[in-house]
Amino acid sequence: MLLAERPKDLTSHIEFVNNNPGATWTSGVNDKFTGASHKEVRKLMGTVVDPEWRITAHLKQHNTANMDIPTNFDAREAWPECEPVINHVRDQSDCGSCWAHGTTEALNDRKCIVSGGAFQELLSVSDTTACCNGT
Repeated sequence: MLLAERPKDLTSHIEFVNNNPGATWTSGVNDKFTGASHKEVRKLMGTVVDPEWRITAHLKQHNTANMDIPTNFDAREAWPECEPVINHVRDQSDCGSCWAHGTTEALNDRKCIVSGGAFQELLSVSDTTACCNGT
């Protein structure tokens, strides 16, 4: 069996994170990845982009000197009426449509927030991808 096809042992990585006194979260293995090989996990990591590709957009500069910017922000706390929607995380598996998941989830959150929590239905990522002709 090739190295990339053997199940990956993440024990040392998990212990490193969990033994860090400054850690604010606990590391573990999601059941989805139990026994998964590096090769199986790698195909879930997104698009392979040309290493020569660069973002050419110009960044906007904002004067933040007079802005009251919080050190922490949690949308679930800011809009508790939308917590079930904001906190819902879907499993896209190896679909390769992160763009559809990200935009649909963002629209879901925004619709709930603007409706004051009245809109709680989860929008369909399948509907988002159905409008794509594959290009």
